[in-house]
Amino acid sequence: MFFTSFAVLLPVLFVMILGYWAGHRGKFSADQVKGINDIVLDYALPALMFVGIVQTTRDEMAAEVPFLIVIFLAFVGLFIVVLLFSLRVRRHSLGAAALQANLVSLPSVAFIGTPIFRGLFGESGLVSITFATVLGLVTIVPLTVVLLEIHAKKVSGGETDRLSELVRKSLVTSFRKPMVWAPLSAVTLTLLNVPTPKEVDDMLELIGSATGGLSLFLAGLIIAAYRVRLSGEVIGNVLVKMSVQPLLMVAFVSTLAVDELLGRQAIVICAIPSAVLAPLLAPRYHVYESESASTLVLTTLTMIVTLPVAIFLTGR
Repeated sequence: MFFTSFAVLLPVLFVMILGYWAGHRGKFSADQVKGINDIVLDYALPALMFVGIVQTTRDEMAAEVPFLIVIFLAFVGLFIVVLLFSLRVRRHSLGAAALQANLVSLPSVAFIGTPIFRGLFGESGLVSITFATVLGLVTIVPLTVVLLEIHAKKVSGGETDRLSELVRKSLVTSFRKPMVWAPLSAVTLTLLNVPTPKEVDDMLELIGSATGGLSLFLAGLIIAAYRVRLSGEVIGNVLVKMSVQPLLMVAFVSTLAVDELLGRQAIVICAIPSAVLAPLLAPRYHVYESESASTLVLTTLTMIVTLPVAIFLTGR
């Protein structure tokens, strides 16, 4: 069974390694990598999410509510706990604490989760992936950006905007992203019981089908751009992200009696490596740069062991 679980990862690892090799050999420029990123995040993935949701029923969507609750607890709850620990125990700056909390609480659901879930759960797994992605985009991402903006203003000595204004700007930015408004539009149509024409679904599925391969190849390209620097803090980040968060999810799923299949999906989501957001934001704000890059690379390498274990243990 364990080898069967690992076999699900083989295609994923192959495409990521291919992307890493291409990035390491300098086959793609920074502009080309950005172009691939735009294709995945602004076109292919939103189309896939939209189709995945409109093909569900209202009853199936209602069944996802307990799943969303445990995802919220595992994402936002862990973010807040690590943020406070980083500020009060590690004595980090607000910006460093925000990035550390982001790294250990936000999985790379959009890039890595989609192809894995299609292999494990079929098309039905796309709904859970979509909801987890959107939840992260409207909670963890704005939280991180707001805290980084406050940090930057403090460092520069400039006047900080009101917290409410920072939150508003971050949320507006998030909701403008196709990854957010496309699935939310699909949710609205489903709740209103408004069918979409098959021709529309077919068109969106065609571009959406590019998501899996492109997202994994892109993940490999991004990882190739960073160097690993080991430290106690980086190792701690990896352990929290790849061990503590999945174990927390096991406790949440058991306590809140989440449906067996949705509970399994929630645990596997938490076993996915850190999202790429923190390493992208760190250079912009000149904080926690080495730790962010190293955590991203090491959680991705750790996935080779932890994800098959999570799949195996939840597959009974």
